[in-house]
Amino acid sequence: MKRRLILAAFLLWTATPAMAAQGTCENFANTMTKHVVDIFHDTTKNEAQKREELTKTFKEAVDTDWIGKFVLGRYWKLAKANEQAEYLKTYREYLTHVYISKFNEEDGMDVTAIKLVSFVPASNGNFEAKTLIQQKDEPDVHADYLLTEVSGKCQVHDIKVEGVSLLASGRSEFGALAHASGVHGVVDAMKKKLAN
Repeated sequence: MKRRLILAAFLLWTATPAMAAQGTCENFANTMTKHVVDIFHDTTKNEAQKREELTKTFKEAVDTDWIGKFVLGRYWKLAKANEQAEYLKTYREYLTHVYISKFNEEDGMDVTAIKLVSFVPASNGNFEAKTLIQQKDEPDVHADYLLTEVSGKCQVHDIKVEGVSLLASGRSEFGALAHASGVHGVVDAMKKKLAN
């Protein structure tokens, strides 16, 4: 499942509420799915270079600050300004690491195609993009994305792989940690995982 989450992390990256923008968003989504497969199959780059390119793509595509605040829930508002800053800095590194660190060339080569199945308006001016990740000798993976316009650019606000939501699972985990040991406890837990 972890491998599938990692492969699914880089797929779709744009949305706006305006009807005219929907075509642009859908085109960008299609372009990015091809871009990710091209990175995996690029024989001119070694694994470290591929990781670097995937990391850059992930950081541009995913609104890690918004997701970080959401998964912390009410504890975000209870945290002091310096705790918030340290938490967001650590969360950016943590979330990116979770999705990139387990990438390897063999996993990437198993991906034969990433298809955009549907791209439709969702609630609150968002868009939902559904994709199918096709792999050699393995079942297809369904990955859905919630896309939102943020300050004039579109970013991912949630990723669902086989129905499992990054937001829902993250909020459960981080909320429990924050309840038990505060925001500093959440930051310490992320740092320990990064160190390992």
